Parts: sequence; C-alpha cells; structure tokens
Amino acid sequence: LFENVRKLTKKGIGVIYISHRMSELQEIADRVTVMRDGEYIATKEVAATTNDELVALMVGRQLENYYTRTFNECREAVLEVQGLTTDKIRDVSFTLRKGEILGFAGLVGAGRSETMQAIFGLDKITSGSVKLYGQELAGKKPEAILAAGISLVPEDRKNEGIFPSMAISFNMTLKVLKEFIRGIRVDTGKERRIVDKYFRDLSVKAPDTETLIGSLSGGNQQKVVIGSWLASNPKVLILDEPTRGIDVGSKSEIYAIMNELAKSGVSIIMVSSELPEILNMSDRIVVMRGGAISGVLDRREATQEKIMQHAVNI
Repeated sequence: LFENVRKLTKKGIGVIYISHRMSELQEIADRVTVMRDGEYIATKEVAATTNDELVALMVGRQLENYYTRTFNECREAVLEVQGLTTDKIRDVSFTLRKGEILGFAGLVGAGRSETMQAIFGLDKITSGSVKLYGQELAGKKPEAILAAGISLVPEDRKNEGIFPSMAISFNMTLKVLKEFIRGIRVDTGKERRIVDKYFRDLSVKAPDTETLIGSLSGGNQQKVVIGSWLASNPKVLILDEPTRGIDVGSKSEIYAIMNELAKSGVSIIMVSSELPEILNMSDRIVVMRGGAISGVLDRREATQEKIMQHAVNI
C-alpha cells in the first residue's frame, strides 16, 4: 500500500490518508491534520512534530500513561483448553490464569478469532476440551457458556456487538435480561442500577443512557459493548480486537479498564493485531499461524521481532 501511495505522489497526485496509527503517519505523511469531535484542531509538519504532541491534540490533553498495566504473579488456572480442533483450527492448547491478560497475536486468518468462537460455542468442535475451573464446556451452546462465566466481546462491533438504532440502556442490559425480568414483571429499579453502574464506571461519554448507541463515537460504543458483557459478571472476558477503529484517548481508557478488571481477578484473553498493544498489555502472548499455535512468549522475553518470527515461520 505504501509503495503504491509513493508512486502516486511521485506523479504529482495528492493523497489524503486517514489513520489512528502513529507509525503509519510517520512513515507515509508529509503533514498531519488533527480533528476532534467534528472540528479542525491543527495541522503539523510530520518532521517537526512528535507522537506525544499529536496524541495530545487528538484527545485534548496530555496522556502521561498511555498503557496502564499492573503486572501481578498469576498462578491459579481458570481456563484450560486442550487439543481444541474445528474445521478452522487444529490442536489448540493453552491455560489462562486468574487475573491474567493473555494476548493472542498472529496475522489475519491465523485462527485467533476462530479459536475464541470455538471456546464460546459459536463453532462446532470436532475434538478437544474446554474447561472452566474444571467444568467441561466443549460442545455446549453460547447461552450455557455465558452462564458458566465466559463472555466474548466480538471483533465486528457494529454488526455483532450493538443494535445501533436502540438506546445505550437497551444495548447494555441485553445479556442480563433475566436479572430484572420475571415473566411479565420488570424490575426497572434493578435495570437502572445495572445501566447506571457501567455507564459511570466505564466513563461513557453521552448525554444520558437513553441516547442511541449508533450516535456515539466508536470508542464509546465499545465501552457500552464491554459494559454489556461485564454485567454478566464473567470469570473470563474474551476481547477480540478491543481497540480497533477507536481514537487514542478511548484506547487508553479501555487499557485502564482492562487493567482494573485483571487486578480484580477477571481473566482476560485479548486478540489483537496491534503489536504495541499486545506487548504492553499482555502477561503472556500466544502466537498463531495457519490455524495452530506456533509459539508462546512471556512478556519479559517478547519483542515484535519474536512475535513476527512465530507468526510467519521465519
């Protein structure tokens, strides 16, 4: 892509390149225009600015700690996956520990999302075991797996995670209707407490909880989606590309949320294509290639180069 952009600019063609990724802007752009909340903020020469300066312009404040992570020793096994095989993945085995963030890296099509779909009961398992605190979940339906304590925030937020024409409150309580609906009776007080808790705890930026979720920014939509799954009080939270397509300010807030969840004992699996995110937020990193695990790295030894070596079989 960059090679073709350079060929076009050499011919005198102007290119507008839209991206949240600082490294891409540094590599491909001559000037950067920053917009925030629908307004023009500033234009900078790339050679005369820094990533920190651009981030501050994008979020309207300095971000002193972009990645928030408190690393603790993780010992107790929570989720044990052995020999998991479907028509898309083969012989996937790993253990997730209590309060751990386990990163899943690899190229697109490596089998990361497919592994999560199998664990959550969305894909048929042909062989293998999925145990949560010793309870076998392989072959069970998503409803049973959710009830057991596993939640999955999907990769495709807009098509799989939200009802854009409905309010924040509707989207945030969809997974836990049984908590406040009994027959034809609705405990509106309990419903309101659930919505208010996650609206407040996740710092969703919206006029109120009856605002249509489709009118929110991508980052705030993602917070509502995460809140809807947290309402089910999961033991294991699977986040598939949790910061894709959202601004750097919202990314930082989601990292802080993940860190607090891990500190409270929630075990997290994070699938991500962004290597800095994987390296800075993970206790351990599972690398996949061709539908199978090609390597597991501890955070102390992991580098972008080592991850890519496992990802492309160098």
